Amino acid sequence: MIQANRNFHYLWSGQTLGNLGDILYIICLISLVYNETGSVLHMALIPFVKTMSLLVSGFIAPIFIEKYKRTTLLFTTLTAKTILLFGLCLITLYGIDTTFTYALLYVLIVIISLLEGIGNPARRSMVPDLVEEQELVRANSFISVANQTSMLLAWPLGSVLLVVWGEQNMLWLTVVLFLLSSILTYQINLKETMINESQESKWLAMREGWELIFKSRKLTTLTAMDVLENFGHGVWIAAILYVYVETAIGKGEAWWGYINAAFFAGMMIAGIVVYRFSNRFESHLSLVIMTATLCLLGLNVWFGLTSSPWVALMVSFIFGFPQMARDVSQNTLIQQTHRDKQLAKVYASHGTLVYGTFGLATLVLGWFAEEFGVRATYILVSTLFLFSFLIAFINREVLHSDYKKEPLKQTMI
Repeated sequence: MIQANRNFHYLWSGQTLGNLGDILYIICLISLVYNETGSVLHMALIPFVKTMSLLVSGFIAPIFIEKYKRTTLLFTTLTAKTILLFGLCLITLYGIDTTFTYALLYVLIVIISLLEGIGNPARRSMVPDLVEEQELVRANSFISVANQTSMLLAWPLGSVLLVVWGEQNMLWLTVVLFLLSSILTYQINLKETMINESQESKWLAMREGWELIFKSRKLTTLTAMDVLENFGHGVWIAAILYVYVETAIGKGEAWWGYINAAFFAGMMIAGIVVYRFSNRFESHLSLVIMTATLCLLGLNVWFGLTSSPWVALMVSFIFGFPQMARDVSQNTLIQQTHRDKQLAKVYASHGTLVYGTFGLATLVLGWFAEEFGVRATYILVSTLFLFSFLIAFINREVLHSDYKKEPLKQTMI
């Protein structure tokens, strides 16, 4: 049972603290850089640099996954992030008013993000090894609830702490959060597997995740859907949503915050619902994905066409329900295809596509919204969800296929 699985609780609690630390550290840096430079461009560079670093990490992560145990890799990356954040605290203590310290700040952001991108696939691949197969849906929904709760709390909490404590004290808090996350991760006791054959070359290790995706029709289908839908999610970025609030529903920036909060609240409550009824989801994952995709299509159209701020707020809240059901179902189906390091490599390659697609979407959709209007942009992304549904429908038998664990040429140590 999940309730009695100590290792699983070490994993999700360590992840939750790490996620909270990640958001607080980004909030802190954005405020710090803006106060020091007064430049919106420099401020916007922080999330951009972070996203691009995560994109790069997806390519190099398999090299480390191949070489080290996943528990060792996750603990090492978290510990290294803690040390680097400690160094970041020392740098900001003396100010970033010189070219060298400013450049060093971004170098640390890049390295910390690379470490995050290397550790994430290892962490995500541990879930099916720590719980029984019949509890995968429940475990994934439990982790999603924890993630959404930390995200829902982190932004308002960060804003308050920024005013009360200031950037410097907030950075020290993130060091403590990552230290606790590292300690919890160290407690995970997982029987790792090692390949009997000689170590693969770096190129083969980097290539394996892509090969596993494109050799599996199920993984190819899920990845194609994810690429389309993640491109569509670009319409919910801060810049486009801010313009939507101002031009489509005629409200101020406060409503931008309300709509964001409603979305995360919907995701959090949806996660609880999925967790509660996880047994009913298990045998209908493909149906859940197709139904959720259709719902997301309709909600994007509704959100884009409405002029009522209250309807927009309601739709944003409802949006979290099909999104959560889809994400949990998709994650479970991915975890049913492979185990151990192979699954970690699949997640690494999959993450590269997700980050790359979302980064491209922010540029393309931003241009489209400027040229054709924000309402037309929401209609555009709705067509992407339609294509995603058609892909799922055509491959519904593949998505519905029973899980058969593939034998791995590995020995337990």
